Amino acid sequence: MLLLPLVVLFLLFFAAPIGLAAIESLTVTTSSGLGLGEATTKFAGATHYQAVLSDPGILAGFGRVLLIGLIQVPTMLILATIMALLFDSGMVKLRAFFQTSAFLPHAIPGVVSALLWSALYLPQVSPIVRGLEALSVNADFLGSNVVLFSIMNMTTWEWTGYNMIILYTALQSIPREVLESAEVDGASRIKTALQIKLPLIVPGLVVTTMFSIIGSLQQFAAPMVLRAITNSVDSRFTPNLAVYSLAAEGSQGQASALSLVIAALALVLSLGVLQLQKVRDR
Repeated sequence: MLLLPLVVLFLLFFAAPIGLAAIESLTVTTSSGLGLGEATTKFAGATHYQAVLSDPGILAGFGRVLLIGLIQVPTMLILATIMALLFDSGMVKLRAFFQTSAFLPHAIPGVVSALLWSALYLPQVSPIVRGLEALSVNADFLGSNVVLFSIMNMTTWEWTGYNMIILYTALQSIPREVLESAEVDGASRIKTALQIKLPLIVPGLVVTTMFSIIGSLQQFAAPMVLRAITNSVDSRFTPNLAVYSLAAEGSQGQASALSLVIAALALVLSLGVLQLQKVRDR
């Protein structure tokens, strides 16, 4: 009885949409008489999957989120880990203030933060761009070769504090006796952090890595907002944006197929991270 509300919500808002997407990805609906006649639904097999996986724009979008996973995710987790270790060490004064300041960007809704950064990137209104141009530095944050890194910067700003809180919580759960023993043995703070604290918070690092990988595949708000102010971001810039664009274009079957591909890829990558942890533990 206690689990019943959770089960109902899970079925309505998770299992049912996935089931509907699976059905739509395998069928095609056509209407006769210029769309005014009776609609008929037929089995389409893997047609929608073949269409989305052969679309050069969608494949390029997967390449972009792969770059985000290879560049932005490690950078963000390294920053979050360093911040967590500093806060846990007691070296930082006004710790509560700085922790709150680091977490505040995550508290801002994604669309709002994307709008904020788009204003900072737009040459006509950005004080940063104007300041760099005054120093004879060309700062085109929305150029085709730079816009992906601008999105990485937005993501890092928004999620570093969130991951820091998770890792800091893991550090706080380390038995104080272990740290006191290291101090008695003469271990420096750096040695304690690298050889004692880091190995003990590996589960927290695994969780943040999985969340970050899934988040990379779900990039939507930032490219959606930037698309309105630059031609460097198209409707297939990221897989999630491509799902939205396909659905808006009336290609629900392809949108459903692509969303399931994204979900399957996130599952495979998450299981890969867990498997790597198991191998390490052995």
